[in-house]
Amino acid sequence: MLKNKLMLAALTLAASTSWAQAEEVNLWVRTSSAAVLQALAEKYNAAHDDTVNVTAVIAEQMVPKLGAAIAGGAPPEGAVLDLIYLPTFAANDTLEDITDFVEGLPYADALSPSHIRLATYDDRIYGVPALPDASIIAYNTDLFKEAGLDPDKAPASLDEIVDDAEKISALGDDTYGFYFVANSGSWLIYDFLPHIWAADADLLTDDGREATIDTPAMRETLEDYRTMWQAGAIHPTSRSGNGNNAVEAFASGKVGILMTGSYIVNLLTSTYPDVNFEVAPIPGPTGGQSSFAGGDTLAMIKGITPEKKAVIEDFVTFYMEPEQQVFITQESGMPSRTDLAEEAYSNFDPRNLIAYDILAKARTPYTYASDELFVSRTGPFLNLIQSAIFGDDVDGAIETAQEDFTKILDRTNP
Repeated sequence: MLKNKLMLAALTLAASTSWAQAEEVNLWVRTSSAAVLQALAEKYNAAHDDTVNVTAVIAEQMVPKLGAAIAGGAPPEGAVLDLIYLPTFAANDTLEDITDFVEGLPYADALSPSHIRLATYDDRIYGVPALPDASIIAYNTDLFKEAGLDPDKAPASLDEIVDDAEKISALGDDTYGFYFVANSGSWLIYDFLPHIWAADADLLTDDGREATIDTPAMRETLEDYRTMWQAGAIHPTSRSGNGNNAVEAFASGKVGILMTGSYIVNLLTSTYPDVNFEVAPIPGPTGGQSSFAGGDTLAMIKGITPEKKAVIEDFVTFYMEPEQQVFITQESGMPSRTDLAEEAYSNFDPRNLIAYDILAKARTPYTYASDELFVSRTGPFLNLIQSAIFGDDVDGAIETAQEDFTKILDRTNP
C-alpha cells in the first residue's frame, strides 16, 4: 500500500513538474498571413508540450499596435511582420538578438538574403524569414500569339515590354498591353522598384541613409512608363485601381502583361483556370532582372525570457522542416528556405520556380522610414511616380522627390 502511494506521489510530482515546465508564447501576425501561421502553430502544438498562440492583427495596424505594446510594457513574445519594418524596430532596440541561433542553422545560407539583410542592424540579426514572396510579371500567352509575339519568349527588358504592350493594345476591343497598380506606394515598391534594381541602381544608398533618386535607370524607367501611358497601352484603371482590380483585369483576358507577385501562379490556376499565361522576372530598362523580396519575418521582442525564447526558436526550427516548407508552399506559394525547390515544388505548378529562383536576386529598401518614404499616400515616392508618369514635368518630379526624401531621411535616421 505504501509502495503504491509512493508511486502515485512520484507520478503526480512528475506530471506537475512537466506541466510547470510547459511554456506558452504569443505571436502577433498580419491578417494576410494568419491562416498559414495559425495552421503551423496548430501542427506544432499538437506535437509539443509548449504552446504557440497566434493573434491576427490588421496589417495597417501592426506597426503602431506593436510599438504601443512595447512602449506600454505588455508586448507579445514575438511578431511576424512585414520585413520592411525590421530596421526600424531593430534600431530602436526593441528586438531580441538572435544572431547565434540564425547563424547556427544548418541551412542559414539558404535563407532569403534580403530578409536577413533587413533583419540585420549593427552586424547583429534580429529576425528570420517566415513567409516570403517575390514580385514578377505575368503575361497572357494567347494575347501574345494574337499580337504576333512569341508566347515562349518573355520580355527581357522594359523596352521590350513597351513594344509588346503597344502591339497588344493595337488589337483593339478594349485590350490593353500593360497593367500596374499606380496609386499605392506599397504596390509600387513591390513592382516598380525592381526595374531600377535590375539596372544595378537604387533610390537609397546601401545603408538607407541617403537618397539617390536621379539615376539613368530611374529616368529610363519613368520614360518607358510614360510612353505606354501616352500611347494608351496601360489599362485605364491602373491609375486608380488596386491589386484586386489588377487580377480581375488580367483574368478577363484583356491585359497582356501584369506587374504582380509570386502568389499569382496558384491564384490564377485555382480561380481562373482558363487563363493561359506564363511568368517571368521583372527586367530593367535595357536588361537584367530583379524582384522585390516581400513577405514576413519573425522577430522576438527584447526582454523575452530564455524559456520562451527557446520555444519560439523551436517553432522556427519546426516550420523550417521540409514537411512544413511544402505546406507553406502549398498555402502561400513560396518556402522560407531556398534550398528545397525539389521537395517544395514537386507537386505544384513549375511556374512557381520563376519567383523562387529570382528570390536570390531580390531586394528590399533598407530604411528606417519606409512608411513615410514609400507607403504614405502623400509620400515622396508615390508623388514621384504619379507626377512623372501622368504629369508633364519629369525633371521637377525627380528634383522634388530627391529633396523630400532627403528631408525625411535627415529627420528619421538613427
